[in-house]
Amino acid sequence: MGFGGDLKYSHDALLKLQDWELRLLETVKKFMVMRVKSDKEYASTLQNLCNQVDKESACQLDYISNVSKSWLLVVQQTEQLSKIMKTHAEDLNSGPLHRLTMMIKDKQQVKKSFVGVHQQIEAEMYKVTKTELEKLKSSYRQLIKEVNSAKEKYKEAVAKDAACFPVNYYCCYCGISISSCQCNTSNLCQRHLKEENK
Repeated sequence: MGFGGDLKYSHDALLKLQDWELRLLETVKKFMVMRVKSDKEYASTLQNLCNQVDKESACQLDYISNVSKSWLLVVQQTEQLSKIMKTHAEDLNSGPLHRLTMMIKDKQQVKKSFVGVHQQIEAEMYKVTKTELEKLKSSYRQLIKEVNSAKEKYKEAVAKDAACFPVNYYCCYCGISISSCQCNTSNLCQRHLKEENK
């Protein structure tokens, strides 16, 4: 025995759903980790590029022109983008990624508890439907034997008592009615019985 068909399929379906959600969350986590790593590397690369450009441009900018202003603006925007990327990467790592990791742990714990409770219920069900039922069957069979034994003893007692019920007979010699029991085979009255015994 065990869970009914519908319940069993429901349990399997829930396990599959939980596994699918966990795999999806693990995929999202992997993506976010790689995103944080790539954003940090990108920010670091941009910052290094800006630092290198600053060193090379420091000695070349002898006068200010529209070209030099545009160039400085490009460098500044790149440096600002580097800082933004780094900040976003750190925020992603400490915020959503951290919460996602905790969510995965919670879901794993929920799944573990779900499986444990299901196994416990199945064990209880097995105990009730198998172990306890077998004990009851064994007890029932023993009681049947005792009942049958009691019936046999009752029948024997009834048969024995029936053999001793009083029955009316008539004396063989004088025809007088006598009261005797079935176990008494003598059909004589007291007077003739005494004479027979002499």
